Parts: sequence; C-alpha cells; structure tokens
Amino acid sequence: MSESVLLTDSDQPSIVEAVAQLEGWRLERVTSAELSNAVASRTGVRAVVVVSSDPTILRAVVERAHGCGIPVVVACVDDTARRRAVELKAEEWYRSPAEVDEIAQRIRSAVARSQPATPSAADRIERVEYEQMLHDSLTGLPTLPVMIERSRSLFKERGELVVLYLNFVRYSKIEEIYGWEILDAVLETTAAAVREFLDDTALSTSRLMVSFTNDDDFIFFQVPAAGVAAASENEITDMVARLQRHVGGRIEAQHGEDIAALFDIYVGRAHVYYNPKIRLERLIYRGIREAANASRSIEERERGRRVADLRSSLRDRGVYVDYHPIVVTDTREIFGYEALARGVMRSLRSPEVMFDVAAEADLIWELSRLCRSRAIEGIETRLRPNELLFLNVDPHDFSDPAFNENEVKYPERVVIEITERTAIKDYPKFRERLRIFRERGFRFAVDDAGSGYAGLGSIANLEPDFIKLDISLINGIDTNFIKQNLVETMVKFANDHGAKVIAEGVERSEEFETVKALGVHLVQGFFLHRPSQMTLTPNRDVIKSPTA
Repeated sequence: MSESVLLTDSDQPSIVEAVAQLEGWRLERVTSAELSNAVASRTGVRAVVVVSSDPTILRAVVERAHGCGIPVVVACVDDTARRRAVELKAEEWYRSPAEVDEIAQRIRSAVARSQPATPSAADRIERVEYEQMLHDSLTGLPTLPVMIERSRSLFKERGELVVLYLNFVRYSKIEEIYGWEILDAVLETTAAAVREFLDDTALSTSRLMVSFTNDDDFIFFQVPAAGVAAASENEITDMVARLQRHVGGRIEAQHGEDIAALFDIYVGRAHVYYNPKIRLERLIYRGIREAANASRSIEERERGRRVADLRSSLRDRGVYVDYHPIVVTDTREIFGYEALARGVMRSLRSPEVMFDVAAEADLIWELSRLCRSRAIEGIETRLRPNELLFLNVDPHDFSDPAFNENEVKYPERVVIEITERTAIKDYPKFRERLRIFRERGFRFAVDDAGSGYAGLGSIANLEPDFIKLDISLINGIDTNFIKQNLVETMVKFANDHGAKVIAEGVERSEEFETVKALGVHLVQGFFLHRPSQMTLTPNRDVIKSPTA
C-alpha cells in the first residue's frame, strides 16, 4: 500500500515530528506560492497543512484542495488567521506554535471529517468527535467529565473537595456587541490569565475546566493537599478580588478598555464531603449547582449596589463623555464626533452596564437626560463649527416629556443616533416625532445596522441620513467576502437615497482599506483615532494613520 502524503509549505520541526506519529504517512514540502498547484499535481496527497498567512494563498489552497476532496489544516498565528480558516471552512485549525501531539490529532481529525460515511469511517468520526468533547478546542481546557475522572481517587483519599464556579456575567454582552470572534479571543485570554493566576497562588494544584465545550463559565476543583486546610471563605474572597484585577488587566491590555469594562466575575463556592453511600458524580454535580447558585446570589447583591451607585451618579451628575471621532474615509479629516457617556464610578464605567442597571431600576429617562446634557455641552467646548455631534438616543426616550426638539441650541449640528436598545413598536407615531425634529434641523442615523433590531426594516422606515454599520459586520471584513458584499450593497442603497454609510469599529489597516475600496463614506475606530474625554484639549490636526 502506498504512503499517504501530507503536503505543506512549512519546514517547522513540529510538523515533521507530527507526521512521524502518523503510521504510513510521509511529508512533502513546497513553497507557499507552489502549494495550490501541488495539491492537484502531486499523487497520494491525503491532507494539506498551510502555514502561510497570505489570505490569497490560503483561499486558493483551500478551494483547490476541497475541489480534490482533500482536507486542509491551517496553522493560525493570530485571531485574523483563525477567522480566515473558519470562514473558508478548513477542516481543522490550530494556534501556532502548537505541540506535536496536537498537530497530529488535528491532521487525523481533518482526514476523518473528509471521509465518506462508511461504517468504519463513521466509527472514526465518532471517535474524533468524542475526543473533541473531552477538551474545549478554544481554551484548551478539559471538560467536566474528564476532570471528575481525574479527581476521583484524590477526592476519595482526602474526603473533601472545594468547588469554585467562575461566573463571567457579561460575556454574552461582549458577543452581542462585538460578535462571536471577539468573544472567542476574550475567552482565550481569560483562560490563559486564570491559569497564570492560579500558578502563583496556594490553589496552584487546582484543576481548571469548562462544563462543556464552548462554555463561557469556568469551574475549578481544589482537593487540599495532605495536612493543608481547604481554602476558607475569607481566602476565597481575597483570591477573587486579585483574580478579577489580574484577568481584567490582561483583557484590557489585549482587547482594550471598552471590552475590559464589560468584564466582571462572580465566584461561588461549595464544600463537598465524600460519602460512600452517594454516587461520587452526583456529589460533585450537586456541589457545582450549589457553587453556581452562590455566584448568582453574589451577582444579585452586586446589582443592588450598582443601583445605589447609579442613583448617586444621577444626583451628583457623575457622568463624563468620550468623544469618538468620525472621519471622512478619503481624506481622513474629522467629520464629527459620537458622544459616548460613561459613569465616573468604576462600577458604571461601561455605558452598556450603566444603561442595563438603569433599565432594571426604571431610571432610563433620568440617565438619558443626564447623558444628553453632558454630551450637548461639547458642541461649544469640544467641536469646531463645521463638525457634527452624533448623539445616542433610544426610541424609548422619545416618550420622555423632557425630550423635545427645543432641547438643543444648535439642532442643525446634531445627528440623533437611534440606538434601538428597545424595538420600535409604532412606526407611524415614531416617524411623526422624527418629522418634528427634522423640521428643526436635526438629522438622523440608524446605529448598529446589521445587528439586533437595526435591520433593513428600520432603515426603510426611518429614512436615515446616516447608516452606521455594526462592528460585528466590519470586524474581519478584509477576509470575509459575504460581509464585503453586504457592505457594498448598503453603500449602493445609501448612494441611491442620499445617505452616508459609517463603518464602526475599524481597528486594522486591512479593514480600513477594504471599507474604503467598497466606497464607505465615513469611518470610526481605533485604527484612526482613540476617543478623547471632554476635559482634554482636542487635537485639531487631520487624523493620520499610525502607520502612515
């Protein structure tokens, strides 16, 4: 029987050693430029490992290989490469550099996925899927069933087990705002930071895990060493405070302040004692439920504290404003600023958190009034006469008697962004309110188009002057042709109806060049400029790319 060939554009020793683990396989190397043609011309090729970070080469290789029925494994050096691999539907990917065993396993898995479903192939696929269920591919953490087995003998021997449940309460909000790719990256950072933290504590022998693959809450077991007492409530409380600072710092360093502001962790604890009359698994699962419930009780108490913080902030006008520049794509000149209000108190720093708390406490109108007031102050102190102020307003605010078309001194300089935290239920009535504002000189933007309620229906019904594309649509757009087609269609629609498109969340040069080529009129994002607070002196120069 002839050998199976693994074709690759790499000479990394880890790939060489991985192939050596595969019985009946041999390695053939070509350059990245030759790889696509070699897929079809070489005989015996059963899998391809691509290490090139060139998106054109990667696309060509995947398309050629899939046309020949050959699976592809992609070595990803960063999140951008990982997104490309997922988008192109490569059978497997791994974070490079990787261990030899992981690379070999990814190759086996890719081959199994590509095989026809004969009985023997089905068995292999089932085995691969079972193995993948035992570990979370994103964080590398084992799942709960694995850790129960690994802890079984230690638990019986010691007779007790401490279960800690780490509840990351706003990770769903990160996914909702920024998209699943960003949350995946945050989870990777979180897992690495938690493991790093545990290595430097008395809990270094604890076993960290996820409940299920792709879960966003973590669990860890501590079986105290012989002669060492289990961690006390006070020790756990102190540890949690340090863990929050450590993980939050890592997230801020790698993903920015806005995402870090959404990071919050509540840890519940349960002390489980071994009882030979009760099934061990049942004991542990009950302990996990107890710890999870304890974390939710802490969360409820924290909500009460945040409501008190919000009431204090409303009384003291404890809100400041970040002004996010919006620039003309072609010239990079400042067109206007989006005013984003933040709480002075750290617990309310994130606007998403602040408005969530206000909604729970029925203080939305009061908070919206304060935020508008703070933002409008910047028209005279922050903006030049030709620059527009983009003001976030929820549809619910239009029912507030205190919000009317006379609230702003210079309405012709204000663009009201319809943020749609709540759905618009009565469009005819709402449009009538907008008409009154338009007659005073206000303009309107639909915010977060492509996400949540802000779909085509809102654009058609509200007839906005500006269409702001959601960050999840812009993130990774340089490698996603579907996103490019959607944005191109939106630009054409805007041009036909006298509107302008604004791309939010542009953070990389590749994203900027892509939206520019697609004809997007205005751009907003950290690639061009960081936001500045109202108390800072504005930089009036034309914004230049940091790489220009």
